[in-house]
Amino acid sequence: MGEASGKIDLEKLILYSDDLVGFLKDKKDLNNLEHSLQHSKALRSSCDADFNEVQNLLQDYEKKVDACKQKTEVAYSEVVADEEIDLLQRELDGVIETESLFMEELR
Repeated sequence: MGEASGKIDLEKLILYSDDLVGFLKDKKDLNNLEHSLQHSKALRSSCDADFNEVQNLLQDYEKKVDACKQKTEVAYSEVVADEEIDLLQRELDGVIETESLFMEELR
């Protein structure tokens, strides 16, 4: 049985190769094949160019995102510093008020 299926595959292969030889002997079919190959090369080149462009854009966007993250961190640290300044200002106001009351008591 194994030999019979091998024989059928061999026969299919021979028929396929005969068809292929006939196809390649026909100039019109060969020209169509060459034309298709040229188009596939052009398409590949176009796809590679598009891929490179997209990759460059992605890198640019990653750099912009990183720059935004850094600006956000700087802004956040400034906000924290502003909050600390407000807290110190309130403490100073409290001390000034206490000293003013003390000065009034001394008068």
